[in-house]
Amino acid sequence: MTAQSGDRSHPLKKPSGHKPPVPRWTLKLPDDVSHVYTLYAGVQCHSTRTELSKTIEDRIEVILGGSAAALDVLRVTNGFDLAHAKVWVAYFTIENHFRTTLDNLDLVGIWNELGSDKSQIGLWIESFSAPVSRLETNYARLDHKPGLSQLPGVEQPSHELTAYWGAGRDRIPASAHDLFPTPEGIPTPAIIPAGLGQRLRGSSYDNMCHIRSGQWWERCDDDERVAYKQNLQEVLMQGMQYLWEHPQETGTIGLRFLHNLKRRRAADQGDLRRRVLSQLGRPRAVVVAPSLTSEDLQRSAAACQAIRRQEKVHDVA
Repeated sequence: MTAQSGDRSHPLKKPSGHKPPVPRWTLKLPDDVSHVYTLYAGVQCHSTRTELSKTIEDRIEVILGGSAAALDVLRVTNGFDLAHAKVWVAYFTIENHFRTTLDNLDLVGIWNELGSDKSQIGLWIESFSAPVSRLETNYARLDHKPGLSQLPGVEQPSHELTAYWGAGRDRIPASAHDLFPTPEGIPTPAIIPAGLGQRLRGSSYDNMCHIRSGQWWERCDDDERVAYKQNLQEVLMQGMQYLWEHPQETGTIGLRFLHNLKRRRAADQGDLRRRVLSQLGRPRAVVVAPSLTSEDLQRSAAACQAIRRQEKVHDVA
């Protein structure tokens, strides 16, 4: 919950008497959830041989589909990534499931298995954890459940911390006593890496801001769709272009436009899991989560004894 004005060291930016012009809702996580763990994974294909990326995509889908508390699958359309790259956004509320999933993804091992085809595939992963006190959400409707709103046990109460300058910061509970200053001396690369064919790794810093914002068009009427395309879209893209072209001035580290893809049905997920496990030709660890079958758990137990630990690297190009 957001701290009220009397409980704060730093006052709300909300103007006195402000009432939002339209209703908005936020996310309330179960009381026993202290952190949300976020994992982004991506597969880039630099070849016309799409079967190379398809095999890896299926493996990632099986691991994340069986472990994440909430999962979205997307396709890159623009930004700091290869167009058409496939991306997964996975959310966890149990740290052990999150850490085990990072180990099981083993993108370094997958990439090494490509042999002479390494130059054709790029793999990357970004992960971080955030205390609930440093999360903020803002939803325009309740009949669409993207991202964190898919987590089990959540509620979506209405709120009024929206539609004014500084509302996003006000929605962060920790803003009551923290101004989130940017740390001094953040290192920046002296040389921009080529990326292709390189193995890169990086780390975040205190008070780094991660924003995921989306639009849902399925129930949008024609007038609103036309207004967006004719008036708002160009302004939005100009703003995004400015961020891309001025990373040091704006502090922008990465920016992607993505298009949501439909998830497989439960039955199709089960078929995919069995096919991927059989294609591996050897046991492979799978996260122990409620959605896994008894067959998966048996395979996981055998795999945990057989699999060799490899160096933990979360960024592979």
